[in-house]
Amino acid sequence: MTQHDGELVFPHSEHAPSKELMGKFRRLARSSPWLWDSVQLDVSATDTENQALAFDAADSPTRLTVLIRRPDAIRVEDERGAVLFRTEHINDSKDASFVAATRKSWLLPPQLLAPVYGDDGLVARRPEAAYRNELMPVGLWSAFLDPVELAGFVPGPADLPFPHPTMIHSVCELTDESGRPCLEAEVSRGHSYVPVISDAPLLGMGMTRIRLDLATGICVVRQVLDAEGNGIEHRVSITAVDQYMIDGLFTQEEASLSDMRLAPLWPIPPLASSAAAHLAARHRGASAG
Repeated sequence: MTQHDGELVFPHSEHAPSKELMGKFRRLARSSPWLWDSVQLDVSATDTENQALAFDAADSPTRLTVLIRRPDAIRVEDERGAVLFRTEHINDSKDASFVAATRKSWLLPPQLLAPVYGDDGLVARRPEAAYRNELMPVGLWSAFLDPVELAGFVPGPADLPFPHPTMIHSVCELTDESGRPCLEAEVSRGHSYVPVISDAPLLGMGMTRIRLDLATGICVVRQVLDAEGNGIEHRVSITAVDQYMIDGLFTQEEASLSDMRLAPLWPIPPLASSAAAHLAARHRGASAG
């Protein structure tokens, strides 16, 4: 059996990514559900198909403002502030899903469960929970907000040759244009890669540059570097985290009380001619008396 020289297998071993940073990147990709409760984002895209926006608005916006409050409150505005989408109801009754008696209907929100944390406070192993928001208007946003598909729910088995769902070719720490600390990596698909949304994968078929916000675990940059989709770039700018958001931002306005400051006008129908003459005569008689 021929034993390969290490320099042939890893010709640029001095440029291999740090194991510590790779582990931190994977743990950060699992941590988003426990790092924030509400967030305000600006989502933009450079691809001609507007894959990251997917809103057929009148002016074809290139940037959207998205407000999200977990678990299921969403509001989407265009560049002028016009509301394009918002949650119709919050905290609906779960009776219908419970009656279905499926295993999925009884899963708890991740915020009510405790994951296994690493020494750096990031998630090493995620429990089974209700992670996916079915009301998300754009499938790719689910991958942005919770990029767990980059790392998997649990660490890969050490006895497998390719234990992770993705291959990390380079990784570094940086500060983005808005001053937020991030981890950025060039990543490709592994043998066990499974996207959260089957028709909206976070990774392209070749190399993809992924940038994760260190404070929230949200994917803020997705750039396809080669193969199909080369040049497509999606960016998410985080403008507020854990800001208080009232229900009225997400639900439709429902008027339940009358505003008495605006008194309604009650039109009086015209009187018959005889009735009008009778009232006029009475008025003249009262004036003469």
